[in-house]
Amino acid sequence: MTGGTVGETQGRRFFNVSRDTPPDRFGPLAGFVAIWRSKWRGDRLPGWSDFDFYDFVGWHGLIYIDQVISRQPLEMRCRLWGSRLVDLLGHDETGKLFSQSPSANEAGLLGSNENLVQHGTIGITLGRATSYSRQTMFTVVKLPCAEDGIGVDHILGCSQPDYQLEI
Repeated sequence: MTGGTVGETQGRRFFNVSRDTPPDRFGPLAGFVAIWRSKWRGDRLPGWSDFDFYDFVGWHGLIYIDQVISRQPLEMRCRLWGSRLVDLLGHDETGKLFSQSPSANEAGLLGSNENLVQHGTIGITLGRATSYSRQTMFTVVKLPCAEDGIGVDHILGCSQPDYQLEI
């Protein structure tokens, strides 16, 4: 998989890759990406409303949803933060604004999210999170969703603990 590093901080790296990247390139997150890909409408992105709760059986606790509130400057609100993410990271982001998140100031994260929202790319975060004095290695895949098929209005993310995708 090819993609440029947008930024790196505290052992985390942020990438954006083409939304046409085949699902099988995402390791154990391939099935998650394939679900998203199956909802495309021709060459148009799926909207968040195209998904059903049951589409994500097996993924529920590791999923999060961000709703784009404004594009300039980019602001998002977390609409869902999976229960396994709460267990792993020790906090719940549901209802919180991106600008108020401790991770908002990480070098590269904002740029990666801006790239995803402006260009409909797939965002990838690789690295480790420290919580409760323990570190968890993970890969996060962030997928653009657009109700009109074009303008990204939601980000559908899924984490895979203890896995590092090769970029």
